[in-house]
Amino acid sequence: MTDEPDNETSTKLDDLDKRLDAIERKKRRKDTDHGESEAGAGKGYQALGELLGGIFIGLGAGWLSDEYLHTRPFGMAVGVILGLIAGVYAVARSARR
Repeated sequence: MTDEPDNETSTKLDDLDKRLDAIERKKRRKDTDHGESEAGAGKGYQALGELLGGIFIGLGAGWLSDEYLHTRPFGMAVGVILGLIAGVYAVARSARR
């Protein structure tokens, strides 16, 4: 009896190695796809934050101008519009990067 595997065993081991390699490649692809979707979600949340931040900052600035200049409805309306414009600009600028 020798320590050398016979031809049939060697063929089975080679087949097993190929199947394991295929499973590992498939798993790596799945992990990579998941990472890309998380990066996309992060960019979406960033865009949402920039847009809402612009709107709320404009709203706050409009409210302050209404309080000190006594222009009750107009300051907030103009502030929201300017905040929306600033938020869209910030989203477009970060999308270009």
